[in-house]
Amino acid sequence: MDIFNKLKTLCNSCVLHLQWIPSHVNVKYNDIADGLVKEGTTMPQANVEPLTYLELYSRRKAFVNISWRHRPAHSWYRSEGPGATIHFKGDRKDQTALARLASGHIKPLRFSRGDKKLNICTKCNMIEATPQHPLDCVALVYDDLLKRPDFVLEVMKANDLMDLI
Repeated sequence: MDIFNKLKTLCNSCVLHLQWIPSHVNVKYNDIADGLVKEGTTMPQANVEPLTYLELYSRRKAFVNISWRHRPAHSWYRSEGPGATIHFKGDRKDQTALARLASGHIKPLRFSRGDKKLNICTKCNMIEATPQHPLDCVALVYDDLLKRPDFVLEVMKANDLMDLI
């Protein structure tokens, strides 16, 4: 904390700009700075004792507990129901089709060079379309799937895209 107080005092009298420079890049005086850093690492640290296993364990446990309290930013976490369910009162076949579309696990899916691809879109004849393509092909977005699943299903049926999902 003493370094921060010294930097704060220095900033009152002049403009201070800190910039990270990777070592060994032939920048003027970089070798001197590297030497000072190595010298500083050998200096004893004041009032620092090694942490015990129990202290490390409790710090990690506290971090994990805090991280579980924040909702992830994944798109499938935006749904209101458990398991990212889509609120839809259709038959089992339609519910399965919407769940496949929402998760990206559609029927003719295959992997090409590490990416998920469709063989061919039956509406626009696009080759190697992505799982997002059936929605894009009929000008829909993922939020439509969550908010208006019955509309999305009707659009997919009207455009003969049910074989893709």
